[in-house]
Amino acid sequence: METIFIKITSIFLISVLLFSCTDDNEVSPVDPLDGFSKLTEGYALGASAKVEIWGQKNFFMGYNKLIVVLYDSLNQKVKLTDAHIHFLPLMTMNMNGMIMKHSAPVENPEETAINEVFPGAVAFQMPTAMDGTWKLGVSVHNHKIDKEGEAEFDITVDNPTPSVMTVFSALAPDNNKLVLSILEPSKPKVGMNDIEFTIHRKASMMDWPADDSYTIEITPEMPSMGHGSPNNVNPVSSGNGHYKGKVNFTMTGEWRVNVVVKKAGQAVSQNLYFNITF
Repeated sequence: METIFIKITSIFLISVLLFSCTDDNEVSPVDPLDGFSKLTEGYALGASAKVEIWGQKNFFMGYNKLIVVLYDSLNQKVKLTDAHIHFLPLMTMNMNGMIMKHSAPVENPEETAINEVFPGAVAFQMPTAMDGTWKLGVSVHNHKIDKEGEAEFDITVDNPTPSVMTVFSALAPDNNKLVLSILEPSKPKVGMNDIEFTIHRKASMMDWPADDSYTIEITPEMPSMGHGSPNNVNPVSSGNGHYKGKVNFTMTGEWRVNVVVKKAGQAVSQNLYFNITF
C-alpha cells in the first residue's frame, strides 16, 4: 500500500513539474503592431489586395517607420504574406506657377512578411505646406496570384518639434544634397543610450539612395548647464544608410547633440544639431 502511495505521489509531482516547466517556457506571441496605429487603408485593385499602413504616429518630416498589412480583397480574413512592396512617395509643389515634383528616401519591405506584416520606412524630407501636397503610393506584387496593383493615399506630413531631420547641401568637395535623420534615442534616459542616424543622398528628384560612405561625429552638450558628457561613441555605418553609436546623458533636461558629417575625413556639414529633452 505504501509503495502504491509513493508511486502515485511521484507521478503527481512529475506532472506538476512538467506543467510548470511548460508554463514557464511559453513564449508570448509577438504583436508586430504593438506601438503602431493604423494611419490609412485602401485597395491595390490589380493585385486583389487590401492595403493598410500603420505608423507610430502620424506621417511627419523625418524617418517614418511604417508597417504594411495586406489582406486578400475578396476575403479580408486572409492575410497576404508573400508579396513585393514598393513605397512611392510623391510631393507636388507649386513654385510661382511652376509645378515641380519630387520623391523621398524609402526603405522598401522584404518580399516575405515578418510576423505576417511588411515593415519598411519612408523619410519625408519636408512637411505638407500651402504650396505642396504629398501622396503615398504603395505598389503591390501579389505573388499568390502573380498580379500587380497600386494603392494611392493623400497624406499630410507634419513638421515635428523638435526637428528629427535636416536637409543640407554638403560642403565642397562633396557638394551632394544630403538628408540626415535621427532615429534613436526615441525614449532617452539618464545614462548610455543608443543613437542612430540615417543618411540619404539626392541622386535626382525621384531617387534618394541610402549612403554609407560618410562618417559621423557627435558631441552632446547641455546648454543650460554648460557641460557635455563622457564616453560617447561616434556612430558608424551599419549598412543601408544607417549609422549607430552611443550617447551619454548624465542628467534629465534639454540636451543638444551636435553632429559633424565627414567625407574622407573632411567635414562637409556645419552647425548641425538635434535637441533632445526628457
